[in-house]
Amino acid sequence: MVNKFFKRQIPVLPLWQSFKINDMRAGFLILLGFFGMSLVGCDKDDHNPIEPTLEVGVAGDTLLEPNMKKILEDYSIPGLASLTLDSNGVVEEVEIGIQSIDGENEIIQNSKWHLGSITKSMTATLVGILVDHGYLSWNTTIGDVASEGYLEDYKDVTMVQLLSHTGGILAEDYPVDPSDTRDVSEIRQEWALAVLNQPQGQIGTFSYSNNSYVVAGVMLELITQTSWEELMETFLLAPLGMTQTGFGAPGKNGNAHEPWGHHLEGGEWSPKNPTDIFSDNPMALGPGGTVHTTLNDLTKYIDLHLGESSIINASTLEMLHTEVNDSGYALGWNINENGIFHSGSNTNWFAQLYIDLDNNFVNFAVTNSYDLQGERSIPAIMETMRVMGTRYANSQ
Repeated sequence: MVNKFFKRQIPVLPLWQSFKINDMRAGFLILLGFFGMSLVGCDKDDHNPIEPTLEVGVAGDTLLEPNMKKILEDYSIPGLASLTLDSNGVVEEVEIGIQSIDGENEIIQNSKWHLGSITKSMTATLVGILVDHGYLSWNTTIGDVASEGYLEDYKDVTMVQLLSHTGGILAEDYPVDPSDTRDVSEIRQEWALAVLNQPQGQIGTFSYSNNSYVVAGVMLELITQTSWEELMETFLLAPLGMTQTGFGAPGKNGNAHEPWGHHLEGGEWSPKNPTDIFSDNPMALGPGGTVHTTLNDLTKYIDLHLGESSIINASTLEMLHTEVNDSGYALGWNINENGIFHSGSNTNWFAQLYIDLDNNFVNFAVTNSYDLQGERSIPAIMETMRVMGTRYANSQ
């Protein structure tokens, strides 16, 4: 891989819509509000039914599908998937709805779902594995990797600060031309360079930024001379057996049942064909939000964070789960008193993953839709998690 990072002049690109990265950040803030009200609904004493005529039921009964169908109808979303998992494995899982609002093809089991910014936890995990292998340390700085071409203020920013959004890198959008066919690492490096030539924010203060993860990804690429995508495949996905996990919008294989993303436009869902360049985040944003996966593959990744994988050291896992600067954020994860969680959206999908580390309980939900107003997709996913969590609690 050619390293052009600090030898290129910053290009002047046309100001595209930047893939609505501001929209993703807004969704992140909306979600934190929802989480402040009700995390997963798995409290044994909080199992109110969705409505008096429909019981939530218990894990394993026949009420799972009716509950999920009602959520689809109540929030007018095209499709969703969800799973709960505990120390004994998968408790329940469901995939329901239609591929595209314009058709009638039903979503089938083992479909691929976009994770959005849950990808950040995977990038942080990749960093941890590379730390274990001796490629870098948590305190490796931008200045250790590259010495020129950016503002001096950034040279002492560490990998931990990048992964915890405390490195003073702000969330301003970087314009990306989605039709740019150059090597993704070259585009990613230009993105990072542009970011590091912007005024720095307050070091140590939490400021959620996709740009921070682009810079972290570029650091890994410069250190290893390997693309972030290849590193993910070699050190994380392949060792975990995540063979159905990849990058970009799902559905490019032509499977008529693979869900497409949807964005709310003018009060109507607009399906996004995965071959459309606007169907996903720009690939250069990979470290911050382009992974798609299946429920089965996701359980393998979850098992790693529950301490059930040998590909990462226990001390490294603890580091990933440790809050930084009282920010409520660790490395790629939001945290609460019991565990870790993160949301994700590329503005066409919305996903939420919660891992209760104390009780080995996991709740995940995703929909192939997103509305910036937060009136459909986000509350639908929160309701899905409440129902799934309550069904689990009722079965204990």
